[in-house]
Amino acid sequence: MNSNLYLFFEKFNVPEKIKKLIPKIFTEEEIILLNHLVDKEDTMANMNAKFPYYPPSLLISMYDKGYLIRKPKKEEDYYKSCPFEEILKIFIKHSSVFQKLPDIDKAACQECVTGWSLKEMTESKEPAYRIIPIEVTIQDKRQLIPIYQARTYIQRATDLALVNCQCRSTFQKCNKPIKVCLALNEKAEFFMHNKMGERIDIQDGLEILEIAEKNGLVRSINNKENPDYLCNCCECCCVFIQGLKKYGISTSIGKSGFIAKLNPEMCNLCGLCVEMCLFEAISYENEGIKINEDKCFGCGLCSYHCPQSAIQLILHKN
Repeated sequence: MNSNLYLFFEKFNVPEKIKKLIPKIFTEEEIILLNHLVDKEDTMANMNAKFPYYPPSLLISMYDKGYLIRKPKKEEDYYKSCPFEEILKIFIKHSSVFQKLPDIDKAACQECVTGWSLKEMTESKEPAYRIIPIEVTIQDKRQLIPIYQARTYIQRATDLALVNCQCRSTFQKCNKPIKVCLALNEKAEFFMHNKMGERIDIQDGLEILEIAEKNGLVRSINNKENPDYLCNCCECCCVFIQGLKKYGISTSIGKSGFIAKLNPEMCNLCGLCVEMCLFEAISYENEGIKINEDKCFGCGLCSYHCPQSAIQLILHKN
């Protein structure tokens, strides 16, 4: 076996099922540079001295592909390898090479991504993502905490980038819109620089939310103080929703802080809310509609699509 390839397997802890694909994903030169940068940061000048036969454009190309992180320090940029999990996700999402792989090889890559995501969810004490509600359905806007407002995130963002949904790009299990996810602020700059997203303005971002809602997608955002990624998720491809529904991982995705409330007098039992609920919180019971508050994630799809406006979101008091 090529010694550089063997070292790559060891340093990046490559799963056995995709080891044979590594030469298809990376060139020999890329493997050598990634091996060098997996556990250290280095400058282009040092890299040029250490690898004089490699053109400087190779390092820039790898950065543009999303394989490397660049950190400005004083007057020089330092480069470091991204984790292999992130590199593989980017390869699946953006590389034309992935699309040309046999289905069995594509499936192996997708299984690795699923496995990593499930492991992360299982080990995490808090959800990596959380649901945020559709603002127009909130009953009492005075109670609406800004942290839950997708529109607020978009309106306050210094930059917005429209990017492909990572989950639907990876798993391709439905025909829901793919280009409906948003990167915010510095994350937007990263995606635009690496040609993985296109700059959009605030109005475009708000229209994307409307498109997602009409297509029955649930909006979620990474669960941190200053979120920089807003997803619009389907139940068949989203690894976080699948982590909850298929694997029972309670920390896979967090609730919005709101719950759906039904006004029975306005309900005509059309059943659209039952159909739209991704979390199976709504059902027919005793010839009526029943909302299970414990299962409700407060996304607001039921309210948004209710033709009778019989459902509203209210702030959950627990």
